[in-house]
Amino acid sequence: MDFTADEYVRRDVDRLREVLAGPPVTWTFIGDSITQGVTHTHGWRNYVELFAERVRGELDRRGDAVINSGVSGSTTQDLLAEFDWRAGRFAPDVLFVMFGTNDMTDDEEGVRGFRFRLDQIIQRGRDVGATMVLQTPPPVRGEGARTPDLMAQYAATVRDVAEGLGVVLVDHADTWSRAAKEAGDGIAPDGWLDDAVHPGPRGHHAMVRTLLEVLDLADPTSAVYSLADAAQISTRA
Repeated sequence: MDFTADEYVRRDVDRLREVLAGPPVTWTFIGDSITQGVTHTHGWRNYVELFAERVRGELDRRGDAVINSGVSGSTTQDLLAEFDWRAGRFAPDVLFVMFGTNDMTDDEEGVRGFRFRLDQIIQRGRDVGATMVLQTPPPVRGEGARTPDLMAQYAATVRDVAEGLGVVLVDHADTWSRAAKEAGDGIAPDGWLDDAVHPGPRGHHAMVRTLLEVLDLADPTSAVYSLADAAQISTRA
């Protein structure tokens, strides 16, 4: 059966509600070093681990599996070549996708290829029965080929693909940009990035909050969502 983009979004939102009310499921996250959460969290939980605590701990879905299949340095091209190993073998019920930070080293000419590969990833995910969730990567300060303006183009591409294919979108880039403007901090709020590219502990907490809000799992009484001492987390833990 063919669906329009709007029908896909409505169907997937309904599926996510059913998932949270049903038997144990597998949540799989694919991406690069931001998803893997290496080094720059300084021992604090990354956003995938915080999500797991919210779902498996606070919501008592103890039988759920939350799999972090992010690989530092990877791109959409790498993922497509390794899709079965990185995602398919886990038979994910929900598959979260976040790329762009490494893809954009191909500069503006790489945007078209990035869009095509995201399309392919969404199709591959749907082929294995997963409900797909696309995420924009957070902004960057600028490092070599990575620039704020170029990252904005890649984030816009993720939004376009999500809209065109009817995929649920978690827009970290928009959340960070709005928070930075409110704080008068430029590209990202102070302390959210650990270097020019990678979120630190506070950035990962901001990311899980956005993710939980989109999935309708946000709760101000949740220790994960509120993280009472989040303001005390320094960039260098």
